[in-house]
Amino acid sequence: MVLVRPSYLTLRPVDGDDDIEVLAIDLQVEAEPATARTVAEVLDLRILDELEPPDRKVVDVWLDELDRYADLIDKGILQADASKIIIENVNRRLGTDYSPRKVQRQRAALEASGVGGLLDGRRFGLANMPPRAYDARLVEAFAHVVGDQTRKSTGTGTRVIWLALRELEQRHGPGVVPVPSRATLFRLLGEIEGGRYTFGSARTRRTKANQPSHMFGNRVGVRPGEQVLIDTTPMEIMVECDGQSVRPDLTILLDEASRSVLSAIVTVGTRSIDLVVVLARALVPYAFRPEGVRANRRATSEAWIGEDELLAQRFEHARDAQAYIFPETITTDHGSAYVSRHFTDACRSLGISLTLAAKYTPTHKAKVEKMFDTIKVLFTQYAISFLGESPDMRGDESISTSELLTLEQLQELLEDWIAVAWQNRPHSALRDPRNPRLKLTPNQMVDAFREIAPEFHVPLDADRYLAMLPTRWRTVLPYGINLDLRIYDSEALSAIRNVRSRHRNHGGKWPIHVDPYNPMTVWIEIGDSFVPLTWRSPHNGAPMANEVWRVARAQAATRGEEPSQDDLNEVMRRFMNTGNKPLTAREKKREKSNASDLLGITNQIAKTNFQEATAEAATSADSGIAPTTVHDDKKPIWPVAPPFGFTRQTEGG
Repeated sequence: MVLVRPSYLTLRPVDGDDDIEVLAIDLQVEAEPATARTVAEVLDLRILDELEPPDRKVVDVWLDELDRYADLIDKGILQADASKIIIENVNRRLGTDYSPRKVQRQRAALEASGVGGLLDGRRFGLANMPPRAYDARLVEAFAHVVGDQTRKSTGTGTRVIWLALRELEQRHGPGVVPVPSRATLFRLLGEIEGGRYTFGSARTRRTKANQPSHMFGNRVGVRPGEQVLIDTTPMEIMVECDGQSVRPDLTILLDEASRSVLSAIVTVGTRSIDLVVVLARALVPYAFRPEGVRANRRATSEAWIGEDELLAQRFEHARDAQAYIFPETITTDHGSAYVSRHFTDACRSLGISLTLAAKYTPTHKAKVEKMFDTIKVLFTQYAISFLGESPDMRGDESISTSELLTLEQLQELLEDWIAVAWQNRPHSALRDPRNPRLKLTPNQMVDAFREIAPEFHVPLDADRYLAMLPTRWRTVLPYGINLDLRIYDSEALSAIRNVRSRHRNHGGKWPIHVDPYNPMTVWIEIGDSFVPLTWRSPHNGAPMANEVWRVARAQAATRGEEPSQDDLNEVMRRFMNTGNKPLTAREKKREKSNASDLLGITNQIAKTNFQEATAEAATSADSGIAPTTVHDDKKPIWPVAPPFGFTRQTEGG
């Protein structure tokens, strides 16, 4: 190099040819990358910042003394003499007792690893320790046994080691493979089972085993409704259903693109027909549902809304304002309800594609699994009968059945919570990529999608909603329809009472469409129309009816289930057939000293009356007079002065 200017350089070749002018930018682009030594020097800055003062002093002393060692060598001092001089200074400054050979080792470590080489690599995690050598047959046996623990109950490390050694003997014979010490076996076990939760929660262990080994994907729907997930899980709550406390199931439809909950229902045992109800609620917005459904919802929600009309209107507005999303593709698991004829036929008729997730791969529906946890944290745990995540987190408080939420109340509460809270809550997965502090709500995300890629789906009407509800077949009797111990009737039934329908394959019965969450109204299908039938309970709507039946349910729960008349009759029959059993010696002794009759008053009465009756009967037999009854009202019941303040009962008294 001959001359350097701001924009170009003048270079002279080694062989003496003419000078060459080269642009500086070209040299920078074509220059070789920095060496590893430069990278190590950059990392040295981080290491020095993290050192504690005593460790930093060690590094500074060695750096100073190694620089001085280089100066001594430049002055012509022999390496052995220079090492002695340097090590004396290091020992004096650090209070150590190193030999001169330490100087050469530190010089080599500084050259190879930078400042980190001057530290104790084992203590700071910088040592490049060679892997511990184990017998391959021993490693194979341990790996096989640890892998088998995935589906088994959690045990201890001692059991796993015993199983591995037993398998080792079965494969290769006793004593063929040398067995290291117990400590070495535990170290090997720790290296093999790391991250598998072999000795932790069995549930977590199974979940970890189902995770894919490759990098997770990041599938996101291009638009709302393109990818919808559905799943069912038990809720951590107890509710009242038909006078019994039960644990319901929760089924939700979740949109991937906007994280909107399209529909959610709670049931006791999820069936295929319940999934059709989920679809019906997703495809028919609240504003389009029949009046009977909305009226029942208002009546149920009075428990938490009360008579505040303004508050009721706000809840109604939140339900009406939910975005309508048509599910184009639904991803399900292989549960029997999801692959059933009812659900698949309903999706096919609506033009919805079904995608089955891979078996034992929860990551295919990770978002809906996370939504279940979110509902538990934000909604379920605030209920009076929250059970907790597992039995060891469950309380022991006693809650009567009458205090529990009913299944209908839980359903409406959940739908209100989704409309009011969830759909308007900023979601961490809906962040702006260029401004991560900005989070959108599910409703805002749907609005943003609609603004950029407008689409229009016409919601299904009320008739289509009713057509998708479960169908029950009943005869129209003179007093109406008898369904689940309830009588439903309407003026519209006057023309078809005791009339057989055209559905001959159902014995002339009429199709009744039932909403599982609305016991107040059912709909009878007459031709192409649906006629609402109202529950004709004499107590429905009566003054104080709700309070009366609430008290009655509480009293019934306190009494417990009473035996039926048939059961009582069976008890009497069994006694009559067997008769009185002879008393044992212990029973005779207890009978003699009956705790409920300390003074023997009852026995004395019976004995006295029996003796008097016997004597009277004998006298009557001799005189020919009919005997009198044993209990004569003129005779005092108490033969002696009654104890404990009892009053003597005499004639007229």
